[in-house]
Amino acid sequence: MNTARPSSPWFRLPALALCAVLAGCAANVERPGAAGGTALQVPARAQASVALVVRAAHPEVARSSDWQALRGAWRDAMAEAARAAGKQFQYLENEPQSAPAGSTLVVVQVKDYRYLSTGARYGLGVMTGNAYVNADASFYVGPGRTAVGQRSYSTSSSAWQGIFSAMTDKQLASISAAMLKDIDGG
Repeated sequence: MNTARPSSPWFRLPALALCAVLAGCAANVERPGAAGGTALQVPARAQASVALVVRAAHPEVARSSDWQALRGAWRDAMAEAARAAGKQFQYLENEPQSAPAGSTLVVVQVKDYRYLSTGARYGLGVMTGNAYVNADASFYVGPGRTAVGQRSYSTSSSAWQGIFSAMTDKQLASISAAMLKDIDGG
């Protein structure tokens, strides 16, 4: 019995097509000004623990009906990114006067966003439009509140990617991973 796979390229075509479609699942994070900028100066003692605060940059942002959903999704995304990076994580509802000792405090100010769940994209397809997030983040180390830098992050989906485009949860996961990379000096 011959169990070898046929060597015809036609048998590889479905796998390649699937890879191309799924490539749309990732969210690309744009970091304006980061290309030539200096790395954050986070001391090694503050890199193992991250605290996150998500606030609205403008009152209109906080009045949006899905504001709390966005904040919850960002909390979950950063918790998962921190876990994967081997870091401790703490989500703070309000901005503290000082950063927790031995940690990096990330204060995110959301300037604009359009929250779309993956379920909405699957259910309504491209009719749901595009998800996007545009935010600034300030980084502080504790104890105290020593500023170590600021970064801007933005990401968006495209209707051209169809139902596999990155919705808000994947976009926030990508931004969270980029923030942790910035904290680590990358």
